[in-house]
Amino acid sequence: MDRGLVVVGDTDRHRALLETAGQFAAGTDAELVLLSTITETEYEDDREALQSLEQIEGATYGIEATEERLERIAQKVANDALADVDVDYRIAPRVVDGDSLADDILAIAEEADCDHVFILGRRRSPTGKAIFGDVAQSVILNFDGRVTVDLE
Repeated sequence: MDRGLVVVGDTDRHRALLETAGQFAAGTDAELVLLSTITETEYEDDREALQSLEQIEGATYGIEATEERLERIAQKVANDALADVDVDYRIAPRVVDGDSLADDILAIAEEADCDHVFILGRRRSPTGKAIFGDVAQSVILNFDGRVTVDLE
């Protein structure tokens, strides 16, 4: 592995996944790209909630501010998960389309020239996957490289 993409969030499962990815990357002298995301729908909901603050404070809460918040969250998770691991990483905060999260992950992995993806997954029945889709399954089937999935 030369560069791995790790989808991170502020949960214990994400921290454990990042720690595993960090140990693997340290062992292969690879770099990690930490993908911290928010969906467009969540962004719009947050944006509407913050509009009243904009008028009071005179500040603007746009995509840049959202990406800065995502970067702070990812940095906090990295500080926790990679405290004992010597690995280079960079953070990629993104507002993504929640309906095509797998496509967004694949595009960002390609953009960052990643050859490994680390992602959380959920155990689902075949019927559940067929009806609701599955981000991890889609990444596994469409990524041209290795994929590590941590199932709950």
